[in-house]
Amino acid sequence: MNSSADNSKHQFPNGVYPAMITPFHEDQSIDFEKVDQLTDFYIESGVAGIFAAGLSAEIMWMSNEEKIQLVERIVKKAAGRVPIIGTGITAGTLEEQAELIKQIHATGANSVAFSVCQLTEESDDDDVWIQQAESLLKLIPEDISLAFYECPMPYWRLLTDKGIEWAAQTGRFHFMKDTCCNIEVIRKRLDIIKGSPLQLFNANTETLLDSLNSGANGFCGIGANYQPELFVWLCEQFRNQPELASELHQFLDETLDLTEGKFYPVSAKEYLHQRGLDVSLFGRKLPPNIPEEFKTQLAGMLTEENNWKQKISG
Repeated sequence: MNSSADNSKHQFPNGVYPAMITPFHEDQSIDFEKVDQLTDFYIESGVAGIFAAGLSAEIMWMSNEEKIQLVERIVKKAAGRVPIIGTGITAGTLEEQAELIKQIHATGANSVAFSVCQLTEESDDDDVWIQQAESLLKLIPEDISLAFYECPMPYWRLLTDKGIEWAAQTGRFHFMKDTCCNIEVIRKRLDIIKGSPLQLFNANTETLLDSLNSGANGFCGIGANYQPELFVWLCEQFRNQPELASELHQFLDETLDLTEGKFYPVSAKEYLHQRGLDVSLFGRKLPPNIPEEFKTQLAGMLTEENNWKQKISG
């Protein structure tokens, strides 16, 4: 393991890291005033940090300059209250990828994530991926904390045991957004990274509670855009109140069709609007239209959320 870097300063607090969405104006420009408000909302909800400019932020429809501006704004608004994981997801050569990672780091982000699938073609094997990753690391200063994200676009590539073992042993990686959605795989991964500076944050609600009980560091997924307080409570109290945690997790799992359905991320913006946040439904991925029936279902979920807030605060 690389011992030249001081990894102690890169340890991230356990808990919830929302995969932050992006508010837009009607003309599809980023609404930075609403970005500020949303950043405050997450932090006031008790999250441990923010995963900024990931796929939920609609970055596949942004320029690199916009990605940098977005992360910079979130870092500035957070003002050190919580750590920010900014993503350096882009196409292009390794040199171009490294340049974006360095620019995201320059915004003040605590760690910079790149997508596992951006380094190689889908048909390439582990050895090719590791070779490419090693080449990328050589282009990035060692004082930059790195994260990786099993982003499902443009194709979904999961790291194998070999890839995760390599990443853990480098000492360069500190945050993993895990999207394997398989508790047995997660447990194996936790065993592999044990004792290394690499921390695992599960993006999958269905396996979340089991992963927390197995030693995962927290949650970095879509659900925290809707109900961050409930996920915060679950990550903080799953050991202290296991029965109630199990009931809450069942509720969160049952809402997946609403939270992760075909209208996301517009559905998350609608839900936040119903919660009282001034967030428009405009975006770049989908038109700002949701059937009234679906809005009614979201309203029902909000009623249940409020009931759960009363239950866990008692």
